[in-house]
Amino acid sequence: MAKIDDIRREVDELKCKLLLKEPEDFSEKDFVRSFFGALLLGLTFTVKGLLIDVSQALDHAHLGLIIIFTLLILTAEIYFIGYSRVKNKSKRKLGQFWFKRVCTFYLVAVLTATLLVFLFGLNKLPGVNNGGVISLIILISMPCAIGAAISDLLNKY
Repeated sequence: MAKIDDIRREVDELKCKLLLKEPEDFSEKDFVRSFFGALLLGLTFTVKGLLIDVSQALDHAHLGLIIIFTLLILTAEIYFIGYSRVKNKSKRKLGQFWFKRVCTFYLVAVLTATLLVFLFGLNKLPGVNNGGVISLIILISMPCAIGAAISDLLNKY
């Protein structure tokens, strides 16, 4: 009987992983996957000429709204793509599930945006001062964050 119980448990485990696709614990692979997603989407926006002009026109209110909107988009992606598939919600609380992912995705997005700004020398363009670099990073971090979350969450689920 022990073997039958073991087989039943393993079949249930496979069913959860392959068919139900319940989210697993967050790991280093998720971090790497999110970096490549952020890089892919960030690259498409980094080389746009209008991006520099737009970033220079943003004030503190706009930058704050971009950050808030980015976090709202990440929250929606995390909840609807990932957390909605969690079976035992009492065991895996939304706050912990959300916090690990939103911090990781946004950190990856900001680091990737910073890398792209300095890699392509956008910080050296005429009219871009220190505040302009920060505006560029915040502006580019939005698509990077969306790419980070989508690549990781859609890959799993």
